[in-house]
Amino acid sequence: MITATASALDLRSLDRLDAWFVLAPGAAAARRLDYAKAHGLHTAPLGGPGGLGEVWQPARFKRLFASAGEKSVPYLAPYAGFQYIPEETERLAAHRIDGVERLLVQRGTILQTCSGRNLGPSFMGDAYLERFYLSDDLIRIRIDDARMRHYVYALLHSESGQGLLRRGKSGSVIDHISPEHVAAQEVPLLDVAVIDEVATLVSDAVRLVEEARLHLSDTTRAWEERLPSLDRDAPPKAGYTAWARDLTRLDAAPHDPVVRRVRAELEDMGGKPVGDYGRAIKLERYARVYVDADHGSPFLSGTQMLQYQPIKQQYMAARAVEDIDRHRVEPGWLVYQADGRAEKNLGVPALVTSDRARWVASEHVGRVVSHPGVDAGWLWLACRTQHAQLQIKALAIGSVVDTTYPPDMESVILPPDDGSVDGALATAAWEKYATARSKEREAVGLIDRALAEISGVAMTSEAAAAVTEADLTVDIGDADTIAADA
Repeated sequence: MITATASALDLRSLDRLDAWFVLAPGAAAARRLDYAKAHGLHTAPLGGPGGLGEVWQPARFKRLFASAGEKSVPYLAPYAGFQYIPEETERLAAHRIDGVERLLVQRGTILQTCSGRNLGPSFMGDAYLERFYLSDDLIRIRIDDARMRHYVYALLHSESGQGLLRRGKSGSVIDHISPEHVAAQEVPLLDVAVIDEVATLVSDAVRLVEEARLHLSDTTRAWEERLPSLDRDAPPKAGYTAWARDLTRLDAAPHDPVVRRVRAELEDMGGKPVGDYGRAIKLERYARVYVDADHGSPFLSGTQMLQYQPIKQQYMAARAVEDIDRHRVEPGWLVYQADGRAEKNLGVPALVTSDRARWVASEHVGRVVSHPGVDAGWLWLACRTQHAQLQIKALAIGSVVDTTYPPDMESVILPPDDGSVDGALATAAWEKYATARSKEREAVGLIDRALAEISGVAMTSEAAAAVTEADLTVDIGDADTIAADA
């Protein structure tokens, strides 16, 4: 428990007395900005009158999901936008929803998360995301000036930007921030050279992510068009039968006629099982021992393995497991959700890029290690096709949480490697994500260092990240400053 004393004078200008608002990293970020302004730094509001751009949020709408055969459009849930290659969450019956066009993503729009335990991160709309209708539970930030747009994007991911955004959160169960709060954020106008360098780095990063998404998605879709049809002869509700001699399992999904037909047709084309190309691995469960970044290894959960921006990055202590090196992943490996929901992301693979080398992965993360001479980019494309995904999802077991095992993944029949798909290009596309993340981190670092130099207050991100809302209590006293006493 951390207690602190806050001056009544310090609190007089505030309309809130909750400890998180007064003592959290956002308070330190606010003081840092005040010190910088006292040293001559100019600021501009993010939105509103005289602001840099427009900040708004679509009105809440009733989720009317399309039924089979109904005209529909692809819909993305808020946090799907952080994935490497976002896939539609549902299909919306757009013709039955008033004002649905306001949900379309626009290239260059910053999408700011505004609710949930991990609110704060944002992502940028690109040509790939323009294909989707995005949840109303994201605040839109539109800045016409591309240079300032990319600078603001980096600022929002900086320590000060995240602290100030989260400082205004409210809600007893689910945290929220409002468009008004985001619009009121002060944007520090740093030196022109710093803004230019930050904007260039972010512009490059956004372009690289866009190129990677378009290439990987379009290559996969084009390959699928040359593979057997996934259409059904009859609706699933009509049911199907299987001979007793063919039953290796008593659950229905593995005996789905479409699954059996697709496997047979892929084999007729020369397709082979995953086990011919690589070895699938799923390791044992181990206790979580989270530590700060200086004392642990980056940790990859089943959800984060599909995220280009890992949300709420954690770090694992070496003492968490007897041989932690067994749980690390290497560049060129495929990772996939081995546990989850079959109708969601179960079995969906990602390729481990250079920036995630030696990360420690959860036991819910399955691995496929390519055999010597097998192109990892090609293997990812093959496993990502709907034809492979259909099979792995059909093999899942579990009453609440679906689970797959290495023999399940290794039995999936892949499309034939006939030389028509260039795996090297896919691998290069994946490495664009790693380069993009490096550029984003460099841009954010420039902002953090510049603000620290101007204000004279050092960044304390790791210490601040260790403080949670439950840790804080506050007493009102006569102190001139807020002094924390652990």
